[in-house]
Amino acid sequence: MKKDFITATPNTGSENGTVNVKADENTGDIRSTSITITGGGITRTIPISQKAGPLNLILVGGGGNIIKTTIT
Repeated sequence: MKKDFITATPNTGSENGTVNVKADENTGDIRSTSITITGGGITRTIPISQKAGPLNLILVGGGGNIIKTTIT
């Protein structure tokens, strides 16, 4: 299941199991979402947030000099 910036697998299941959650790389501002897992008469909502990604800068000077840097 793909939701916002995360992918949770498997999408469905039964009995005991594991849910794997992977977040896409964040290249922008802080972001958040949640996933809800239901089973056995219990429902849990898990909040997920991801810090802002690095800021990639390319500066071109008047003389044509190029500076590339990443601010984390």
